[in-house]
Parts: sequence; C-alpha cells; structure tokens
Amino acid sequence: MTGMKLGQYVYGDSLIHRLDPRTKIICCILAVISVMASVNLYYLLCLLLLMVTAIVSARLNPKFIFKAIYQIKTLLLITLLFQAFLTPGKAVLTIGTITMTREGLALGSINILRLIILFMGSLILLMTTTPMKLSIGIECILRPLEKINIPVHNFATILSISFRFLPTLFEEASIIRNAQKSRGSQFDSPELMVKIKSYAAIVIPLFEASLSRAGDLGEAMDSRCYTSHPNQLRMNSLKMKGQDVLALVSVSVIVLAVIPVSILMK
Repeated sequence: MTGMKLGQYVYGDSLIHRLDPRTKIICCILAVISVMASVNLYYLLCLLLLMVTAIVSARLNPKFIFKAIYQIKTLLLITLLFQAFLTPGKAVLTIGTITMTREGLALGSINILRLIILFMGSLILLMTTTPMKLSIGIECILRPLEKINIPVHNFATILSISFRFLPTLFEEASIIRNAQKSRGSQFDSPELMVKIKSYAAIVIPLFEASLSRAGDLGEAMDSRCYTSHPNQLRMNSLKMKGQDVLALVSVSVIVLAVIPVSILMK
C-alpha cells in the first residue's frame, strides 16, 4: 500500500470486497445508529473490535488505518478538551476560571471512541468498494424517492464524483503543503496567526484547483453527451447473495443489542 491515498479503493478478493455495495452501505448506516445511540464503553469497544475484524477480513493494511486515524488527532483532542472542560462534575484540574471534570474526561473519551469507530467504518466502506459500485448502491437504496420527484440519479452522481476525487484532493493538499513549506511557511509555529496564514496558503490554491477540475469535468461530461437518466441495466445487475443476508442479520443483531445494554445501564 505504498503511496496509498486516504479513502482510495484497494483492490482485493476478500469477503468484504465481494459483498453487495448496498449491504455495506446499510451496515455502515446501522453502525452509525448504534454508535450514536449508546454511551456504554463496553458496547463501543465491541463495535471497535467488529471494525478491527472487518479490517483484518478485508486484508487492509492496519498501519495505513492507524496512520489515517492519527491524521485526525487534532479533532480528537479538541473533542476531548471541549467535553472535559464544559461538562459539569467533580473537578480534577482548574485553570483560571475553567475546570476539567472527571465526568467530562469520561464523556470525552467515549466520544473519541465514537469518532474512531465511525472513521474506521467509513474507511472500510471506501477502501473495499469502487466509486462506481458505491454510486450504484446509493442510487438503488434511494430509488423509492424518485416517486416524489427527487432526482436520485443526480444526487448519486454527485456523491460518486466526490468519492472519486477525495483521494486526489488529499494528495493535492499534501503537495501544496510541501511546496509552501519549502517557501518558508511555518505550519508548526506556536503563533496562531502565523499558522492561519500558512494554512490559508494551502486552502486558496486547493480551492482554485478544485474549481478548475470541476470545470474540466463538466466539459468532459458535455462532450460525451452525458444525460441525467439512470442506467437501469447497470442498477439491476446488483444481486444480493447469502453472504449479504448473513452480514445484514449479524450487524442488525449487534445494533439491536444496544437496546438491552442501554436498559441495563439505567
């Protein structure tokens, strides 16, 4: 996986790769529901173990997953600090007029675990499903909304394009960051304003490059006579198998387990 981009599809023939895209999407939605519905540490650890098992089954590189999680360390730290200082409870540390509480640290740790589980689930989905199959799966799931005149195909196309260009966007951001760093930008400066100016030097050219790529893509789609009509033959090619049913039933049981766990914890 040398040179892998965050969120890029990884070719493989594992059980997770062979699952129907609709199965993986529904499983991710169920996982999100279970994560948001529970604050029980042991239940969340079981979900984390489930994600690790999926990563091993899909034969994804654990080092790459860990590195990807490390990249959102700032978000995780901010989440912990906000919960630690804004949640009332027994004080463990006082800095001026603000107090860090034991209950806040516990809640912050649980929220960090939640974010990690959600992030790992999204990585597994993106790295084991091609953008095309992901688009077809989303379109099939949302197809009933066409009865109320919602342009499902257009929405699925937008998502498909977004998934396709996310790894490229991350790679461009890294290239621009290295270029600006060679020009003297101080991304590790202790001064906040210096950091803001340095990162602004990444955001502006990245935004300009994204607009340019969007224009080129629009022209390419027009030149190929792209229409907004869905390809019914392509969508009908999806067929769920026994392994898909087993995966859906297993994940549903795990999600429903949050109900007795929540009742017992009261």
